Amino acid sequence: MDINNFFKYARSGGLSSVCLGLLFSIVQAEPLSLEQALQRAEAANFGLDALREQQVGARERIAGAAALPDPKIQYTYFGESVETRTGPQEAIYSMSQTIPWLKKLETRKALATSHADTWSYLHQQGILALRRDVTTAYSEVVYQQQAVQSTEANLQLIDDMQAIVAERVRVGGSLNALLRLEVELERTRDQLARYEQARYAKRTELAALLSIEEAELGELTVDSPTSRTLPSLRAMLATLELQNPELLALKERTDNASHRADLSKLDQYPDFTFGVNYIQVGESGSASDAGTDPWSVSVAVNLPIWGSKNSSAILAANADKRSAEQLYRDRVLQLKAELSATLAAHADSAQRVQRYQVRLIPIAEQALENSRTAYESGQLSILELIDSERALLEMNLNYARAVSKVTQADAALNALTGAIN
Repeated sequence: MDINNFFKYARSGGLSSVCLGLLFSIVQAEPLSLEQALQRAEAANFGLDALREQQVGARERIAGAAALPDPKIQYTYFGESVETRTGPQEAIYSMSQTIPWLKKLETRKALATSHADTWSYLHQQGILALRRDVTTAYSEVVYQQQAVQSTEANLQLIDDMQAIVAERVRVGGSLNALLRLEVELERTRDQLARYEQARYAKRTELAALLSIEEAELGELTVDSPTSRTLPSLRAMLATLELQNPELLALKERTDNASHRADLSKLDQYPDFTFGVNYIQVGESGSASDAGTDPWSVSVAVNLPIWGSKNSSAILAANADKRSAEQLYRDRVLQLKAELSATLAAHADSAQRVQRYQVRLIPIAEQALENSRTAYESGQLSILELIDSERALLEMNLNYARAVSKVTQADAALNALTGAIN
């Protein structure tokens, strides 16, 4: 390949696509978009399914918590009948129902509802965390995919250059240029292998989040970067305290402990058991009411006289409440710090995207064009031209990395503020 054909290839083929910044993904029948990946993860992720089932189970337990205890039916058979004035007693049939003290059922229902609400918030947290993880893994795969494609294009150009330099050496040119080009070629191959390995690792991670095998994942689409106007830090911090599901779950833990303390206090009061008894009497005797089956009603009251048991339960519930309150305050501080750092990282990455897109990449492209012209006229060595190409490649990869960081920061901010876009 001569010099003119080489630069024709460079302008129309691989290097031109590198200069644009983001290479197109490999064409395939059904590429997977980020939104499709998120929908797949929410529908099929086993960890999220487990949280969903916990939420359903907790909701179903509310009705049971508010119900009366099961009534008791008892049958007593006399192996040897007891003779009475009205006749022999053959069997006793009894039924009883326990009625808890006043607000015990209501408090148990509130406790079960609070427990169910906690699982509801944990399920929401699981959705947001899953969306964040899927978005992060997806954007990493896209970046590694672009890095592989860019490096492959650069490798092809270096390989074509090697043929040109080898021809020059054959007619008396310097061998050192060819040796240095060999080093650059091997360095680029090594870099390509590292990018391919990183891409496979991230594809495996993404496939696990989607509950599929890596081979089933297919290629991912490369979307154009989108920018959005974010609220102020103050507004996002306020939203975090109001909508972050992890903080809401910690609040429910506080309410849960309060209900347990209330229930322990109510356990100091007795429950009542009402019963009906029916005695089966055989036909015998001479009394006027012989053979009449007597019946009776009964009332029983339990005696909660062991005060230490209830006191320890109240103290334990209050300690759990204080613990939940302190965990809530501590977590608020941690999440606020994380939100502030993520928002700053988002702003920095967005500025980097703009800087690379508007200024740095166009300058690097112009520098490469100047290097090409200088090389064609013999004013520049082949290795200096390669340096210009490498600089542009790095600019494009840095741009792609900044785009992925913006995407990841967006997902992290949504998870922190409880937003699902």
